[in-house]
Amino acid sequence: MSSARTTLQRAALYVGGFLGPFGGGVVISMLPEIGADTGVSTGDAALTITAYLGPFALAMLVSGTLGARWGRVRTVRTAYAVYALAALASALAPTMTLLLGTRVLQGVANAFTTPLLLAALAMITPKDQLGRALGLFGAMQAAGQTIAPLVGGLAAEVGWRCAFVVLAAAALVLAVIGLPSG
Repeated sequence: MSSARTTLQRAALYVGGFLGPFGGGVVISMLPEIGADTGVSTGDAALTITAYLGPFALAMLVSGTLGARWGRVRTVRTAYAVYALAALASALAPTMTLLLGTRVLQGVANAFTTPLLLAALAMITPKDQLGRALGLFGAMQAAGQTIAPLVGGLAAEVGWRCAFVVLAAAALVLAVIGLPSG
């Protein structure tokens, strides 16, 4: 595998670590706009956070094992594709019920990337650099969670649905890049 491709795939692992928490939290500062647009209260719009995080947490209990059984590369590519489709469906959802359903799919899809990204990172990183690599992965996750409300607020100024289009595009790029295979 070429060094440029390895570098790209390693960067994709970090970006994938960023995407999950970012996608979960991007709605936080858009809740009033989401509620107004879908005809529910801001409090009810907050269910979009739970709809993502609850299924994510439950699916994480089995996703690593299932992903390893199905094949890491195929599972991650499929999960990113599902995430992208769910994000596009979120952007197009005319009702809160449909938006909640798409958020559930996003959360489950993310659960099928996170453990396999970590496993791939551990596999391609020399042992003496593993602590630094895992620290960077964790920092990218924290950055995704931290930056999400800012980006969501900016997106709400333009139109909250555009945040989901950006999530879909990022997930599609990550699906194409995939995981290191060995």
